[in-house]
Amino acid sequence: MPFTAAQAAADLDGYWIPFSSAKIGSGDDALDFDDGDGWGVKGKFGLSDLFFLSGEYEKNKFDDIGLDGGFLGSTIDADLRTEQYRGGLGFRFPETPFYAYGEYIGFESKVKTRVTGPLGSVTVTRENDKSEGWGGHLGAQGKVLNDKLTLMTEIGYVDIGDVDGLEVTAGGAVEIVKHFSIFADYRYTSLAGGNNPDVRLDEARLGARFSF
Repeated sequence: MPFTAAQAAADLDGYWIPFSSAKIGSGDDALDFDDGDGWGVKGKFGLSDLFFLSGEYEKNKFDDIGLDGGFLGSTIDADLRTEQYRGGLGFRFPETPFYAYGEYIGFESKVKTRVTGPLGSVTVTRENDKSEGWGGHLGAQGKVLNDKLTLMTEIGYVDIGDVDGLEVTAGGAVEIVKHFSIFADYRYTSLAGGNNPDVRLDEARLGARFSF
């Protein structure tokens, strides 16, 4: 099966996130947020045969998690929202499907905690955090099946605020008509920071790609 490098001048993706999860902390004290969803836009835009710009904006909403409040049957609900934006510069290795890029990353999280007891519900804390950092990634992208199917994978290192670690992405796109494809991918991010809480994020993304 022939495998050719895929180097469109520009790819613009709009996508829905049907599944995402977040884990903050480790062990019995970790907060597990499941059944998240959201949306985003991302793209790569060629400056020349070798260099390109990358960008991404994404929002996620995670379902409430309930904890035992331990007082008169009270419960504690935690609600998480995340937002991230990225922008970078990359390089394509000539005559190969490989590329590399570095990017700025901004990440914002909002946690709202409510306590519900015999007398009703009250919001007790609102925690907003904004962190900045960077990422470096190595990837490969190529076309198979008469250039109708595009496959990609990336592995990288991400450093955001006081945590850092591995980020992996893999996915594919099927061309429907010229310049238009349907794509799906999966991204997993695992960050640790010594005395700071560990952070794990994973998400599946499904959307439309416009290639120019």
